[in-house]
Amino acid sequence: MRQIQHLVSFVFGLLFSSTLLAQGTFSVISLEEWIAYEEPIAIKNLLRNISASGTAKGSVLASPSKSNPDYFYHWVRDAGLVMEEIVARYQTSFSAPTKSQYLEVLLDYIEFSKLNQSTPNLSGGLGEPKFNVDGSAFNGSWGRPQDDGPAIRANTLIRLANVWLAEGKEDWVRQYLYNFSNSSLVKQDLEYVSKNWRNTSFELWEELKGHHFHTRRVQYRALREGAELANRLGDPKAAQWYWMQAMDMEPEIDRHWNASKKILVSTLDREDGLDYKWSELDASVALGVLHGCIENDFMSFSNDKVLATVKAIEDAFYRLYPINRNGQPGIAIGRYPEDRYNGYSSGGEGNPWFLTTAGFGEFYYRLAKELESKSEIRITSLNRGFYSGLTHKREPPASYKKGSEDYLRIIKALRNKGDQFLIRVKYHVDGTGAMSEQINRESGYMQGARDLTWSYAALLSAIRHR
Repeated sequence: MRQIQHLVSFVFGLLFSSTLLAQGTFSVISLEEWIAYEEPIAIKNLLRNISASGTAKGSVLASPSKSNPDYFYHWVRDAGLVMEEIVARYQTSFSAPTKSQYLEVLLDYIEFSKLNQSTPNLSGGLGEPKFNVDGSAFNGSWGRPQDDGPAIRANTLIRLANVWLAEGKEDWVRQYLYNFSNSSLVKQDLEYVSKNWRNTSFELWEELKGHHFHTRRVQYRALREGAELANRLGDPKAAQWYWMQAMDMEPEIDRHWNASKKILVSTLDREDGLDYKWSELDASVALGVLHGCIENDFMSFSNDKVLATVKAIEDAFYRLYPINRNGQPGIAIGRYPEDRYNGYSSGGEGNPWFLTTAGFGEFYYRLAKELESKSEIRITSLNRGFYSGLTHKREPPASYKKGSEDYLRIIKALRNKGDQFLIRVKYHVDGTGAMSEQINRESGYMQGARDLTWSYAALLSAIRHR
């Protein structure tokens, strides 16, 4: 009788769990259990959008959605960020078949990127934001140019070049990625970035033309790391040119600091696009640090101005979205407070996005790692609010020495805060493990483009850094 009761309880438990999963909630399982469930699904769904059925090899769909919204295109920026995750997993894979699969994906992407670079387009250069999935030019009206794309592509392929060099594949690097010819893939991007970074362009949200923090951060990284690669490959004149341009960029990036608002503003010198971003708060600043940071260097994770901005963004979205006050852990992060794009049209109310929420989780993991490399955590007038929120001390001391009890408590609190953002993501992902673009600010249900490839890449990157 007792065995029958146990069997009934077990079956009921399975049915109960299945019902919960079908309803789109994972609140009954731990974050670690959910990651073990979600990570392989996210990888599978991400890979499904690369060289997808009906597309050219090496193309990366932003989403399989062809209408309401139509994201059935290869965006240069999205593809570069997605492929950086593939490079990272290729680098760390211990499974020969898996590593071979990732290599094939990367080689296809390289060929498709070469096609993009050589295809005449309405931008007139490498700043063309997106292409049709067969590799032909998209000739519709759009925000052009978008100069973060070539920089992000360069960053991803420079990382791959360094991996190949470590594997003794210098001939591959010279064949596929970088050689003295300006027509080689990475060098074309670096030449474009080095000669165009002073120009205005549209930002990652494709809504404003000006000078953007995110764009300049990824350009800065491309030029710094490009200079190092050029030196390694015996191209010193190019290396010196890239380095000089990066150094010239530093004061321009610093110019994004608004001393009166005590935040890094996302856009300066606006020339075109929407005109209602009054708060000047934008999650793209944090993403700029993620996508463009050379760790422990200029404007890195622990920079006071960066921390002050991250705190202001979190506070704004906590107040703005009702779902952030529903008793669940973590803060769902949107693009910017005044956002009117709801995933279908620009006439509604903006929502939290999966990629920004996961990105904030990754920010905290990487901040904790960076601080562990320092001898102390210094408290300043700019970062006091950020650290007070972690320590719950209104007047923290001037510094926390490495190894002290309070120092260890802060490091732990940072990692816990990163987990809170992933728990928030977990709460809104549906039972199949699918991730869309947005999360409804009222109901918490997914909306916008389905299976957004960047959403999967952002989550996988956060999990990796965790």
